[in-house]
Amino acid sequence: MPSPTTTSPHGSGLRASKRERTARDLAEAAYAVVRDVGFDAVTADAVADRAGVSRRTFFNYYPSVESVFTASVAAFFDSVGERLDARPDDEDVLDSAVAVITDPGDVELLQRIGVLSAAGESSPHARGLILVEAHTWLDWLEEWLRRRLPPGTDDLLVATFAATMLGAAEAAFRVWAKAPSGELSAAVARALDHLRTGLDPATPTPTPEDH
Repeated sequence: MPSPTTTSPHGSGLRASKRERTARDLAEAAYAVVRDVGFDAVTADAVADRAGVSRRTFFNYYPSVESVFTASVAAFFDSVGERLDARPDDEDVLDSAVAVITDPGDVELLQRIGVLSAAGESSPHARGLILVEAHTWLDWLEEWLRRRLPPGTDDLLVATFAATMLGAAEAAFRVWAKAPSGELSAAVARALDHLRTGLDPATPTPTPEDH
C-alpha cells in the first residue's frame, strides 16, 4: 500500500479526470447561463451556482468569467470538429460542412449555434470573445482541409479556404441574429453555398429546401 506521502498513478489519474470533469461542468454551466438568461448574466456566482460548486472552486479552475465563457465556446468548436472528422473522407469539404450544420438530428449543436449567435449580437464583448476563439480554431480547420483536399494543395489556398468557410459562417450568424427568419442552420448552409459560386451574385444558390 502506498504511504500517505506517495501518489499512486491510479489516484493521480482519478484526480486529473475529476478536474477535467469539473472544468467541463463549469464551461457547460456558463453556456447554460448564456442560453437561459443572457451573456450579461454570466458571473462567477451564477456559473458556480449552476454547476453546483463554490465561488472559490470556480476561481480554482478559471481566472475570470471571460475565460469560462471562452471555454464554452471552445467546446462548441471542438464539437463541430468532431462532426467534421466523422464525415466520409471522399466527401466534398463544403458538402461535409453543410451536412454537419444542417443535421436535423443534432439538436444540441444547432441550439448552441443559435445561442452563441444571439450572445454575439447582443454583446460586443461576447462577440469579441467568440471571434477570438473562432480564429484560434482556424488552425484545426486548416489541418482538416489539408487532409481532405488533394495532396500538395498550396498552403495559401488551404488557409484562404479555411478563413473563407469560417467567414461565411460568421456572416450567416450575424445576419440571422439581427433578423431571425427561418432556421439558422439553413442560413449557414446558404452562406457556404455562396462559396461554390465564387460569390457571383448572378449565380443562384440552393434554397433551404435543397438541404
